[in-house]
Amino acid sequence: CPDGTYSSPGAASCVPCPPGTYGRNATGQPNLTAACQNCAAGFYSSARASTFQNGCTPCSPGRFSKALAADAATACAKCDKGRFQAGEGNKTFCDACPKGYYQDAEGQASCLPCLPGWFGNVTGMPACHECDVGKVSEDQNATMCSDCDAGQSSDTQGSAKCTSCGAGQYSNVTGEDCKNCDKGRYRVNDRNENKNDPKRCDACPKGYYQDAEGQASCLPC
Repeated sequence: CPDGTYSSPGAASCVPCPPGTYGRNATGQPNLTAACQNCAAGFYSSARASTFQNGCTPCSPGRFSKALAADAATACAKCDKGRFQAGEGNKTFCDACPKGYYQDAEGQASCLPCLPGWFGNVTGMPACHECDVGKVSEDQNATMCSDCDAGQSSDTQGSAKCTSCGAGQYSNVTGEDCKNCDKGRYRVNDRNENKNDPKRCDACPKGYYQDAEGQASCLPC
């Protein structure tokens, strides 16, 4: 039988090897009477009458082919979300994206880094997590978020930078959101920390009062 074909028992002529198989063995000898062999794991064949030399094609980056004796690979499968196949080495499986990285599409050859304000704390993530309020990640591919120092906060989820508490607010606990000053107290928005401690609010002086929360000044009696 010519390359890419085989002779089944009782057949009157040679039969083309079906897709996913080849009709030439690994030693390069014609496949005279045996049935065609499945492409090896990590390879596939979409055409009929394939030979060992030109029939089985390695999976392209982002795809893989498992070793299944009863299954002939006519196409490579796409990597799932959160996984990748760089197209090098063993193409029988896809690797999980490492911590700090993600992949939100199927069939990809690499993973993407989590952006500042986001983090990836486990492998194989299809999406990164946002940092909570009061926490930040300043660099990309972060695996965790850091607490803002006392006197600072991040106002929203997914923040990349801590900011000092604004006028009428303070924070005296690491990783805590800024809070409004209580009634009877105030805090100005002065950048000089010697005059303006973002960790506390000052009490209204004698002769002054404040009947509202979160204020930057007091009112005269």
